[in-house]
Amino acid sequence: MRMRALAFFAAAAAFAASCSPPSYVSYQSVSGDFTVSAPWGWDVIADAQADGFAQVNFIGPFDKDFYLGAPSLSVRWYKPYRPHRLRNGSLEMYTSSDDFIKQTLDDVYGKDAIVYGPSSLPLDQRPAADRKEIPTITLKGSGLDAKYFGVLSPTPAMSGVTIGTVVDLDGHRINQRYHEYAVVPIDVDGREAGFYVLTYPATLGGHDKGMEQFRHLIGSFHPYTAGPGGPKITIRGPRPAKPL
Repeated sequence: MRMRALAFFAAAAAFAASCSPPSYVSYQSVSGDFTVSAPWGWDVIADAQADGFAQVNFIGPFDKDFYLGAPSLSVRWYKPYRPHRLRNGSLEMYTSSDDFIKQTLDDVYGKDAIVYGPSSLPLDQRPAADRKEIPTITLKGSGLDAKYFGVLSPTPAMSGVTIGTVVDLDGHRINQRYHEYAVVPIDVDGREAGFYVLTYPATLGGHDKGMEQFRHLIGSFHPYTAGPGGPKITIRGPRPAKPL
């Protein structure tokens, strides 16, 4: 609730000053570890579980083309070797940002998923390219490097869910996932102290509707510490961005 209130008052102040709603509002995490520009009017839900994991979700207005009708963006923080319990009761743990990418592609999406780079050309179709050799982009606002990839991968829909799903050739309801990721490693004293994961979990049908918001999110992302309560970090600041 506190997160929602902060977002509401910041948005209300901007509205009062301009007399018309802006497209984006500035959001600062409760712990002050990062700021980002989020879409105007979207709900904000924050979650933190002990040391090593934190998450902020930005949830947009209902749209039938998104799974469960909920377009969203998220910013997550992971500290290496710190287990985090998921909602289904299982545990996740990563040794590094590269390990996160590998586990995500292998375990969440599987070998049949189509993995995209910034050019929207499937990595599997690039000459001499390996799907795990994820391209690096430069984030506009911070100048930080991020590993960027998109994944197109169908998965069975939950029983009874029809919103944001399609029917496959066998007559089964599926969630045609088309997710985008920017994985941002944070170095302290020359070593990776953890990493942020900026995500846009869309569907194939709704994907293009929110890509501008996701580009704005990752372009405006500015970390100040290595995760909640972590040491302060120094970033290079804006640099010419590699095109997304």
